[in-house]
Amino acid sequence: MLKDEARWLGARLRLLDDQRLFPLLNVGSSTRKFREIDQPWIDELIFRPLRDRGGRIVHMDLKPAVGVDIVGDFNDSATWKDLVDLAPRSIVCSNVLEHVAESHRARLGAQMVDLVQPGGYLIVSVPRAFPYHPDPIDTMYRPSPEALLTLFPGTRALHGEVVRCGTVLGLLDRNLLRLVAKAASMVLARPRADSTERSGASVLDWLVPWLWRPFEVTCLVLENPVGVRTRLP
Repeated sequence: MLKDEARWLGARLRLLDDQRLFPLLNVGSSTRKFREIDQPWIDELIFRPLRDRGGRIVHMDLKPAVGVDIVGDFNDSATWKDLVDLAPRSIVCSNVLEHVAESHRARLGAQMVDLVQPGGYLIVSVPRAFPYHPDPIDTMYRPSPEALLTLFPGTRALHGEVVRCGTVLGLLDRNLLRLVAKAASMVLARPRADSTERSGASVLDWLVPWLWRPFEVTCLVLENPVGVRTRLP
């Protein structure tokens, strides 16, 4: 998650009523280390202020790790039962949908709507302009706010914006070597369209345009005004 994205999401979360916000389910949460050390602005701008309000936050991810409360995916029956029992009033889903196969994306959106309690919220972000970054895949889903909204039937958009989040140059003060290594690993993991070979030159092809092209993230805050239920299993 980029810092300007976290700042935007945190500011909108401050506007939401506690009684309709908690318990909050964080889908695709990653680990506590990721949220608090690798990208500390995630906790500083989003989750620490929510904890300070006394709200319950439940982190969910596919991998077991410290800081992950529910391990599994929405299509596992045992995991789904745990989520239904949790009865979240709101869901945060940030930088997840671009890693979901196109054939499953609409279903995941409907499942999240299905979980949110009447009057609850969905807080969603997806890259709009951002390079390829597999985890383990990247479908290059880069929706506008209007296109992203269609994944969540029956909801109403309270806030929606394409947030500009700086460029690669703006990240260099974090850790240049780490950034370059990450860029190289992402690009070299992607098969070239014109060859079965992978080349270090493609790293520059990836990196150079983003030195000046700004990253953008589509961010939405949605309300489930009537408690839509799609009745998915």
